[in-house]
Amino acid sequence: MKIPALQAVTVEILVDNFFDVFEPSRPGIVERVIPGRLKKPLLAAHGLAYLITLNHQGKLSRILMDAANSPLPLFNNLEALEHDINEIDAVALSHGHPDHYGGLFEFLAKRTGGPIPVYLHKDVFLPKVLITPRGRIGPWVLDLNQLVAAGVELHENQGPQLVLDQALLTGTVETTTDYEKPLPGFRRQVAGQEERDLFPDEQALVAVVEGRGLVVIGGCSHPGIVNMVKYAQKLTGVQKVSLIIGGFHLTPHGDETTQRTIQGLKELDPELIIAGHCTGFKALTKLAAAFPDNFMVSCVGTKVMVVGG
Repeated sequence: MKIPALQAVTVEILVDNFFDVFEPSRPGIVERVIPGRLKKPLLAAHGLAYLITLNHQGKLSRILMDAANSPLPLFNNLEALEHDINEIDAVALSHGHPDHYGGLFEFLAKRTGGPIPVYLHKDVFLPKVLITPRGRIGPWVLDLNQLVAAGVELHENQGPQLVLDQALLTGTVETTTDYEKPLPGFRRQVAGQEERDLFPDEQALVAVVEGRGLVVIGGCSHPGIVNMVKYAQKLTGVQKVSLIIGGFHLTPHGDETTQRTIQGLKELDPELIIAGHCTGFKALTKLAAAFPDNFMVSCVGTKVMVVGG
């Protein structure tokens, strides 16, 4: 599926699990915030939200990908980073878990200026459940009727979907590795029956930057981050990978899956990997050791810039 080559993509991390003032910057590539220069402190939380800016022939388009776990960190950090929500052109959801849509309805309520396009997989509306050693959590439900009532321009997909005619949502990810499988504790409810959730609703946002290759942006990567990047390569026909960013959901899967994922990432040979959110501390340390020159931890307020060349 052909998508336009962009002049640049910037991913700004609005909400993530981490904030560390000692994480280094890389001038012109990764810029960390300087806390004393912000109008208010940033908040980290178990949620995810990215502000993605696409530069297509000098025209800038902004996408909010995911909306954190609640309005509190989302709006606090938008204000701290001095962003106007009315400058955001579209919303995309990675999947139907509440740590990714918790601030969505307040975001929609506070916007002015007419309907905003909202892109998501049609299965995000199915009730979701998590079975843990400490008990059952859920069901969580993203309410379709409430979303329609908010007056959005709704784009539901199952297969690949263009976003603002500039980027691509993958749709249901084609799985090709034998080691990337969602945890069995994740469940969903379909027609009144509960089943294991294989996350057909989870998708990556993909862009192509001229001369640099793919930018692949994931949420939790429940279908597997290697699967997601390989599927992005298949959809676009572009093999070179500039940036992989997202939560990788690795630590709960154990050391073997983490090591095999690391090997899969090495074979993809990306210029830069940035992981946070649900990746887990142990997995982050292993990624840092495996990729000493091209891995960085995802921290709130960070800007990641991929510029064409």
